[in-house]
Amino acid sequence: MRAKALSPDHYQELMDRGWRRSGTLLYLPDASRSCCPHYTIRLPAADFKPSRDQRQALNRWNRYVLGEKYIKEVEKKFPKTKEEKKRLNNSFDLLSTVHESEESNLKPDITPEHTLSVTIEPDRFTEEKFALFDNYQRHVHHEGDGDVSRPGFKRFLCGSPLLRRTDSTGKRLGSYHQCYRVDGRLIAMAVLDLLPHAVSGVYFIYHSDFEKWSFGKLSALREAALAHEQGYQYYYMGYYIHSCKKMRYKGDYKQQYVLDYDSLAWDPLDDEMKTLMDTRKYASMSQERKRQSLQQAVEAAESEHDAEDAAVRKAKSALKAFEKAQEPLHPSSLEAMKSGLSLLQLGMPGTLSLDEVKDLVDLDSMRVRIGGGHITEMRNIATWTSGSELEPRSLKGIFAEFAAAVGPVIAKEGILDFS
Repeated sequence: MRAKALSPDHYQELMDRGWRRSGTLLYLPDASRSCCPHYTIRLPAADFKPSRDQRQALNRWNRYVLGEKYIKEVEKKFPKTKEEKKRLNNSFDLLSTVHESEESNLKPDITPEHTLSVTIEPDRFTEEKFALFDNYQRHVHHEGDGDVSRPGFKRFLCGSPLLRRTDSTGKRLGSYHQCYRVDGRLIAMAVLDLLPHAVSGVYFIYHSDFEKWSFGKLSALREAALAHEQGYQYYYMGYYIHSCKKMRYKGDYKQQYVLDYDSLAWDPLDDEMKTLMDTRKYASMSQERKRQSLQQAVEAAESEHDAEDAAVRKAKSALKAFEKAQEPLHPSSLEAMKSGLSLLQLGMPGTLSLDEVKDLVDLDSMRVRIGGGHITEMRNIATWTSGSELEPRSLKGIFAEFAAAVGPVIAKEGILDFS
């Protein structure tokens, strides 16, 4: 769906149901039918402990920016105590290390090799930002003249539908650009969505002149640090795709948690979860626990009765029914799309069933914007009573699908725009 305007609170709600955005487009992947399921992951920022190679990447960058001469002068003029040296050798302070080489944290009267500034700015278009994007797309993604354009850049990474504001605690909310400048030159930029409980990484670009500095790691460390120091609680790195080697690096930032689309609970991305992702086409820990419980019931019945006993047949029947229910109707996405069935019939992970929609959502009071900008409840539309929730082409079917996909909060507070 396309978003004309979206509050940070509503986008947080959607992300915690598996949605992501690209420009104004909001989308929810069909995890059960995909050849490479996309899993929403998040990192509790306060608990994050960078790995050795992540720490090394940050230290190398700081050394490049500051230079050996600056570092030696600091050691001479501002010597560390034994206690400080011991503490630094035994622990790693992400927040202080992230900011160590920034211009605002330099020691007085000592000149560094380079001047680094990192600022957070509204996600507005500038020629400086587009030039960086142009370089990145051409050198990293090998795109040509027909692929890189100002309108495309604006559509993709500027002018987000998220409404910028500051909450009661002073936290920034909305979409921003985190700009890295070395000696006054824009050399990298993160596109971030700042939400009530999260820093969400949308995209990151850097200039090819600086590709050796592991900016993928540098940006992730800085964004996790931003979440921790500004009180956003979580860092969302986008989708984790276990079957794609290029995407598995996100699991190196520990401890990640995976959203279970069926229960909307969060489970650790640990060895147990990764094994489940290896063995199941679609991994849901809540469904796996149900499967294991039913399997244990079968084994318990078999240990107490012979194979033909009613208790054994009942336990096996329950397990078989569960397994059958896990098989998606129309197993491929293309088949599902061509079937003409409603989302409420297809059983896509992350969406509500018809019974849940009826129980949790008052479809009659859902709101619509029609010609001229007038907003009204659906009960006031003349054709509202015709059709059913399971007819995707009817008004009731459209609104029922929307409610099933976005959940009860957005269904109640959102407005569908047909103007």
